[in-house]
Amino acid sequence: MNSLTLPSSSLQRTLRYAEWALLLMMLLLYGIDQYFYKIQLLPNLFFKAAIFIVLFFVLSFIFPLERPHWQRRVYVAIEIVLILIAQLLWIDFDILLYFFLIKSCFLLSRREVFFTVISTGVGYLFTVLWTLPLLSEQFAEIIRPNHWEELYQPQVMVVSSLIQYIGISLFVILLGFVIVAERRSRQRAEALSQEIESLAAALERSRIARDIHDSLGHSLTTLNIQLELAQAMGQRNPDHANQALNNARQLASQCLEAVRQAVQTVREEFNLTTALQKLIDQVRQTHTFTIHVEVNLPPLTLQTSHQLYCVVQEGFTNIQKHAHASRIHLRSQITSEAIFLELEDDGQGFDPTLPYNGYGLKGMQERVHLLGGQLQIISAIGKGTRIRVMAPL
Repeated sequence: MNSLTLPSSSLQRTLRYAEWALLLMMLLLYGIDQYFYKIQLLPNLFFKAAIFIVLFFVLSFIFPLERPHWQRRVYVAIEIVLILIAQLLWIDFDILLYFFLIKSCFLLSRREVFFTVISTGVGYLFTVLWTLPLLSEQFAEIIRPNHWEELYQPQVMVVSSLIQYIGISLFVILLGFVIVAERRSRQRAEALSQEIESLAAALERSRIARDIHDSLGHSLTTLNIQLELAQAMGQRNPDHANQALNNARQLASQCLEAVRQAVQTVREEFNLTTALQKLIDQVRQTHTFTIHVEVNLPPLTLQTSHQLYCVVQEGFTNIQKHAHASRIHLRSQITSEAIFLELEDDGQGFDPTLPYNGYGLKGMQERVHLLGGQLQIISAIGKGTRIRVMAPL
């Protein structure tokens, strides 16, 4: 598993702040030891520790997460060597040592991390063996010899230090690997989500282009026929010619409105509430039935907004063609999980259990299915029709 290569300023800040907290804790501990206990066996221990703490503080600003691989290796090696040198000077930085092993999981490959742990363990064991005789000489002078011989058992101390290092180092590198794997998984999920979003947007634009072609193609063909009719009837029957021109004008207006709506959608400036209000205003200009509107929708995704708009638009088209209604009611409802739209009329209704040949209801079902929602049609002959749409948020 390679180290992370994607930029991650948040990771760098988190590790840096954690390292600063550890360094501050070390500085306070050695300061307390120096001030209260005034250890004479290890003179100037606080000042020696402070020098190393300053060095580690400076190194914390570097953290070459996005640098070449050799620089990351050098960085880890410098920190480990400084820890071992401090250990030779009787400065205990064990917590920092394990923290640096976690940092190496982000900078090195898994094989290099294991090599770092093993080589660091060898160096750590060497520092223990080096400092034990010196420690014995220092403490044997102030502790009763018999009692010191009971306390000072080099074999036990070496084995204890080795077991402690192996156990803690295995824990910290496994923890580091888990964090790295989780970050890589999240980054891949984010990249996949962006890719899916891009593909969905591309598919949506293709579908919009297809809708433009289908709707405008039919309207423009009819418009062309009306213009040809007006041209042919211009001299022989002016009344029919004027009627054909009026029809052509209405068709042209519808085409322009369809283009405007499609262009708005493609540019991602499509507001569903505003678009529905304009659709209702357009319907009111050509029909006399009463329309009650109770719609207040939150911002939705491009695909959801456009599909719901097309469903409502098709519902109004069916009402105009077949319902013979006098009142229409359009309402919306929002929950934490879904959005509901309901279009109801008091028209002649129909039997929804019978097969139908038109593409309007089928198209509505397909659009709702694309959103992962449900379409419910409640109708009966002579009792109007209610179309209820549920789309998950």
